[in-house]
Amino acid sequence: MDKQSLFARALTAVLLLASLSAVHAQEMLTSECSQIQAGDSLVITKTEYIYTNATGEDSYWDYSGLEEAGSYVLKFDTLNSKQLVGYDPQKIWKYQTVEKGLFLSGYEDNLYRVDFKDAQLILPLPLQYGQSYNKAYQGEGLYCGTHYIRVFGTVKTTADAQGTLILPETDTLYNTLRVYTVDTEAVRLSKDSCRNDSDNLKQVITERHQWFARGYRYPVLETVSSSTYHNLNHIATQQYGLLCPPGIQTALSDAVNEQIRRDDAMARDEWNAKRRNCEENSSGTLPQDGSNSSGFTYDIQTSGSQVSITYSLESAARLHVMVVNAMGMVYRDTLQDSPAVSHQLLTIDCSGLRRGQYIIYMNVNGSIYNHKIAI
Repeated sequence: MDKQSLFARALTAVLLLASLSAVHAQEMLTSECSQIQAGDSLVITKTEYIYTNATGEDSYWDYSGLEEAGSYVLKFDTLNSKQLVGYDPQKIWKYQTVEKGLFLSGYEDNLYRVDFKDAQLILPLPLQYGQSYNKAYQGEGLYCGTHYIRVFGTVKTTADAQGTLILPETDTLYNTLRVYTVDTEAVRLSKDSCRNDSDNLKQVITERHQWFARGYRYPVLETVSSSTYHNLNHIATQQYGLLCPPGIQTALSDAVNEQIRRDDAMARDEWNAKRRNCEENSSGTLPQDGSNSSGFTYDIQTSGSQVSITYSLESAARLHVMVVNAMGMVYRDTLQDSPAVSHQLLTIDCSGLRRGQYIIYMNVNGSIYNHKIAI
């Protein structure tokens, strides 16, 4: 082949790569595209819980076989022409929408009514891959209409992955940003607010993954793993998924995202035309997301301020380990990938922490383990 032909092919390949980058580039989430809107009504489908350890800029999630289990309607509206609210058959949320993001100012259900003095961060905006935010919150309210309660906690939000997401009914979304949130909350209950400091505490640790697709205002997929404790003793863990696919969201009145989808469709058509005319075609395989059981066993020992976790894994897994106190504060937070291993030692230095009892919270490929320790 002569040099002129080689140059022509190389130039064509460069143009294709440039076109492909334009089609698959992930823009940041912004207030204009991602804030909730009054008047929107969404059909949310509850699904099985799925765990993923795929992170990075070129992640691939195939959830085309996701099992569904019922649905409900989530609506957003204004209260007294001012307060933005969301409600479903079981709960009402009160929101603040500001330039810095979406905040929760309160909520109400059959048992609780809570108003936040320091609002809870729901979604920081703008947000793009690699960014991370921490925000404390606190509030007070009533339990069963008579018992005074205080709520306080911390939310950590990270845009930890972006890539391609495949949903049921063959929806393939190329420009998807995944947002990972850890919410550690403590609830103090009392009939008398003056006795609040001596009362028992309930703790809740919630991990949430949300997939935002370019051109769609709300998460197209969400997974939730929530563990509840009473005085640091584990009570239960609830896990489920929520699906709001593109077919639901395209029915919304959303001129901003409609224009984005039109522009992207045009860019894809142009890219496909160039691809068909290209002399060379490349092929490859996408990484598969591993979510099978890891065969995790562990033993925890404490010596002074040192916590030693000896664990074994039958297959590779991602370990997320946190040390949390009774107030829901995270004092140590470790995230690591581990191969299949026997008797691996993980040491956590807890020096500087006040003496008392803590929860060792471990998420291993979506399976939750809890251990109460004294330091």
